[in-house]
Amino acid sequence: MNPDDCPPCRAVFGALVERQMADPETPLVTEEIGRLVGLKKRATQVHLAHLFAHGHIDADRRTPLHGMSQPILFGAQEWAASVVAPDPTCAKCLIALAGIGWEGQIHQKDLAELVGIGLRTVQTHRAHLVAADLVSFRPTTVREGTRNRGKLPDRFTLLSATTAPPLEGAALEAVPAVAAGIVDRIRWFVGVSDEERTNAIQSVAWVLRNGWPEEAILRALDASENRHAYRPGGYLSKLLSKLPRQYIVPARQMVTQRTEPRRLDCAVCDTPFKTTMPGHVLCGGAICLRPDEAVIPPSATIYQLA
Repeated sequence: MNPDDCPPCRAVFGALVERQMADPETPLVTEEIGRLVGLKKRATQVHLAHLFAHGHIDADRRTPLHGMSQPILFGAQEWAASVVAPDPTCAKCLIALAGIGWEGQIHQKDLAELVGIGLRTVQTHRAHLVAADLVSFRPTTVREGTRNRGKLPDRFTLLSATTAPPLEGAALEAVPAVAAGIVDRIRWFVGVSDEERTNAIQSVAWVLRNGWPEEAILRALDASENRHAYRPGGYLSKLLSKLPRQYIVPARQMVTQRTEPRRLDCAVCDTPFKTTMPGHVLCGGAICLRPDEAVIPPSATIYQLA
């Protein structure tokens, strides 16, 4: 059978393409490919051999080659060209940004040169795109200790102008536990009283209910920073107050159902890994690859103290 007509072959090939795009330096092992496409190890090996025999992957059995008919991926520029922008100049700016990617960095003057307009005009239309929830910009600085030593090109993310729906059902019921888990992952939120921790959980829960994903909240709170906060409770409230009421879904996630590559720590075994899957992800996707390394193994018996 031709791999083009074999659904498992197409699924395996698609998994290899996604990994090459997200993290080309870390190839998938056979077991990971199998988990992604729902195959056992031996079946995965058979389909990898099938793809290699027909010239769709390289001899390393991991590098996809051109030649297999795949659905055309809807790229950033194609998406930008289909969007109804506030005006024609905004449309040109959006397409120019999309030429860099779903996310990237660019100086305002460089964007002006790409579009062929003046710097003041770019500043005006950037504001229009931000107001239309089509792009977000984040200033970046060069820091030396506690001082700023200059600016780098602004980081941007293309947005879909679609707000995430508020949580419902089981997801809504799980909010208090998820909020507590988020607070526990904020490295600088230490030395607080029980009342301050409870208030922090309630504040994070309110943001979660409005559709904000966990990783976006942690990123907004600079959760991975080992900084010292004079008043952790007040600092957390200040950071949360800067967030818009509703979360705008990034364009990449809306179009491709994938996020930008991000590095996470597995919530079970604490192993760092990269992923492009949205939502709450473990090191193996929906499962942990190393449950035996968990602080409390899943198979352990938990005794409740009276």
